[in-house]
Amino acid sequence: MKTFLSILLLIWTINIHAQEDAIAKIRERYAQVNEEDAGYQTHSVELNTMQAAIGLQTTKIAFRYMAFQSNPEEDPAKLEYTLAKISVSYNISDGMEYHIEYLFDENQNLIFYFRKAEGEWENYQYRYYFNKGKLIKVIIKSINEMGLKLDYTDTKNFKSKDIEYAKSCFLKAKEYIDFFHSMTDIEYLDK
Repeated sequence: MKTFLSILLLIWTINIHAQEDAIAKIRERYAQVNEEDAGYQTHSVELNTMQAAIGLQTTKIAFRYMAFQSNPEEDPAKLEYTLAKISVSYNISDGMEYHIEYLFDENQNLIFYFRKAEGEWENYQYRYYFNKGKLIKVIIKSINEMGLKLDYTDTKNFKSKDIEYAKSCFLKAKEYIDFFHSMTDIEYLDK
């Protein structure tokens, strides 16, 4: 029995260290991608739309990426793109501001999602950490309308709403990635 418990404790310890290592690597990647002189380029889009009951809504999307020659011998002008980060911000009238970030590893896999709302109606921050396509950590910081803090952190046995939200993060990230690649193709239409 002691051997079995020792093995379980060892497995649990290894899993905790692996998760902590994955989160540390995500944080390192975040710092690297946000570094000014890291060699990343940015494509930006700004959308200004008149919304019913809101007024003018401005959505800004920035795609941070690396570009490199895909096959210099065959076509020195042809580039490949690896997306590193997507930042989205938008307003709802003058009362609310939203900021969202998607962070990708070197293979363009989603590893971190951040969402922040500030304003009259909502104030929260969501942080979702992923490793190999799986949710590994959730940090929620929120203040409700009554001013009460509703913070929590999970690293296992995630709430079903967090699992569903994580799935939606992957779907939205894929839509943004597809849009980014369409932008890089459109850039060369008339060139």
